[in-house]
Amino acid sequence: MITKLSFILIIVSGLIHPLWNMLLKRSRDKVIFYLNIHLIFTVLFSFVLFKYPVKDITLLGWGFVLLSAFAHFFYQMFLCRTYELGDMSLTYPIVRSSPVFVLLMGVMFLREMPSKTALLGVCIVVLGVHVINQKQLSLVGLLSRWGHMDKKVIAVACLTAIASACYSIIDKRGVLLIDPVLFFYLFFSVSGFMFLGYLLTLKDRRKKYFEILRKDKFKIVLAAILEFSSYVLILYAFRISKVAYVVALRQISVVFGVLYGSLFLKENYGRVRFAGAVTIFIGIFLITAFG
Repeated sequence: MITKLSFILIIVSGLIHPLWNMLLKRSRDKVIFYLNIHLIFTVLFSFVLFKYPVKDITLLGWGFVLLSAFAHFFYQMFLCRTYELGDMSLTYPIVRSSPVFVLLMGVMFLREMPSKTALLGVCIVVLGVHVINQKQLSLVGLLSRWGHMDKKVIAVACLTAIASACYSIIDKRGVLLIDPVLFFYLFFSVSGFMFLGYLLTLKDRRKKYFEILRKDKFKIVLAAILEFSSYVLILYAFRISKVAYVVALRQISVVFGVLYGSLFLKENYGRVRFAGAVTIFIGIFLITAFG
């Protein structure tokens, strides 16, 4: 079960996570903004290398750092594209639906058969995605086909969730070998260099780099601190509670994300998307807590 300390860590993380996503969504250029989160984070938290025993990391530990860095790089790349295409209150709950894909990966690659409760949870998540794409809550809308959805937005959001599922599995093993704070610093810094390589392939965005950095520097620093704080809290929770319960409760952030999008970004269809987010949260909770 979830301990009292884990519960507090997870809820605080759930409140923080959508905040840095909101800063990313509001940024002038998502890729440049996220790259600078990496660079500022790497410099700002470099003291971690002197505080924690890097020399004690085993070859296996470094392997998990690299695997996590790759998974986070693709997650971040897809996340930037998701926010370029769609509203945060629409896409954030889908992005956070990674437990659905963890379950599917278990079925496909490990031949793990999910429980009936987990299958019910998948159905509820699918229903939630359908609801969150409605313009108003109505029986006619809920019974309609999925043709009204922006399939490109949903597809990229799902790719983001798949990448999130991959790094969740990797990071659970990684923090058992390396202290959570050091592990986060290492994989995030390494993925930052990968992100730099990605930016160098985007000629038009390279020209805007220093302009975006100058205009958004304070927001970037804040986003770096928030992202670090949010995920380190989860990594510590992984250490003291079962990963299924941690991941399940963590998805409360989908509800906070929709609230932030509606209240602060003034995105439309707030009530409908809140209903969809709550539905998705219920489905994910069933999958991860009872799957």
